[in-house]
Amino acid sequence: MKTLLSLALAAVTLVAGPAAAENWHKFSYSGTTAYLADVDSIGPAGDATGIRVAKVPLAGGAGNYAYSLDQFTIRCDAREVRSVLSIDYGPDGTETERFDDPDSPWDEVVRDSYLDFLKDIACDGVRSTEGSWPSIAAFVDGGRR
Repeated sequence: MKTLLSLALAAVTLVAGPAAAENWHKFSYSGTTAYLADVDSIGPAGDATGIRVAKVPLAGGAGNYAYSLDQFTIRCDAREVRSVLSIDYGPDGTETERFDDPDSPWDEVVRDSYLDFLKDIACDGVRSTEGSWPSIAAFVDGGRR
């Protein structure tokens, strides 16, 4: 019986695959929005480095999981960045809109901008001291601060 259970669990793991890890670090904020970088998403993207960023409204009731997610690619040495994917999520946390733009133009990373801080995270291994969360839901449930 234990062997059957072990085999069944192994089969489920193979079919479902491992869950994608997330490690969201708050690296910037405005009066209305927190910017969090998923440091577990950092990886090669062609000749650049990819990273996911969530823009989470600071206002919102408990259980309101609306936010926007951008997938950026960064050319570290050239100090260039572009957004190749944007996804909006509704209050229940489900995807409401998606915009793919894999050929978007490259923009300069302006010094001391939030994209400059993002470049430091993606390219230089800098990590935020503002806290980290295992999911956007955990950030929201923790009071968005």
